[in-house]
Amino acid sequence: MFKVLDVFPIGNMFSVTLEGSCDNLKNGSKLVDNNGNTIIVVSVAMTRHKNPADINKNTTVMVDSCQLKKGSELFIA
Repeated sequence: MFKVLDVFPIGNMFSVTLEGSCDNLKNGSKLVDNNGNTIIVVSVAMTRHKNPADINKNTTVMVDSCQLKKGSELFIA
């Protein structure tokens, strides 16, 4: 499960920061919200952390515009 920490619109896409271990996320991954809506990851961003132990705590992905809001929960389909 991922928790949506932030949603930032960029053009017709969203930059979405996700909390949770994102080891299995890659371009083309399918995420599903609590309402059953499918969201496809267009791109996974590189992240920088001062503490290397924090690298798996969150990541940012690009998705097409959708109804995501801060606090939403997503699951890998």
